[in-house]
Amino acid sequence: MADTAQNYILYRTTALTAQPASYTDQSGTTVTPAVVTLLPAGEVIATQMLTGLDGVTAPAGLAFALDADGRYPVGSIYTPPAAAS
Repeated sequence: MADTAQNYILYRTTALTAQPASYTDQSGTTVTPAVVTLLPAGEVIATQMLTGLDGVTAPAGLAFALDADGRYPVGSIYTPPAAAS
């Protein structure tokens, strides 16, 4: 008997950033632009119907979370619950 598929989200656990290249301005000074955040931590990048997470591994910087109610569409921000202490 197969398990029932449920909605899971794939979200960023760390921000995706990029460092723009340094350049030399007209006065000869080297300018290093600030790091740019391309995708913030918590951004939902995909949804998938899965029967569970056994054998499923998220790439580094990403994680799966059950979203049975479908509250987090792609592009929304997901905040995971605080870890129990």
